[in-house]
Amino acid sequence: MTLLQEYDTPQEAYIVKGMLESNGIEAYVSVSGMSSVFPAPDSGTGTTAVYVADDSVEKAGELLRRRGDF
Repeated sequence: MTLLQEYDTPQEAYIVKGMLESNGIEAYVSVSGMSSVFPAPDSGTGTTAVYVADDSVEKAGELLRRRGDF
């Protein structure tokens, strides 16, 4: 698995996960322990990460660029 993108909230990451999976890309979300208790609003620190399989990084990146996330 390769880190695709980090997000400030789990909600953002799960939206991206759903978009990726609806396009045939398996995705995994890793939420740091404190991010749901103390979300980092617009801090850019990225507390929640989306991972994809190594062979899906390019396709996933293209989908995120179209969406404006990457």
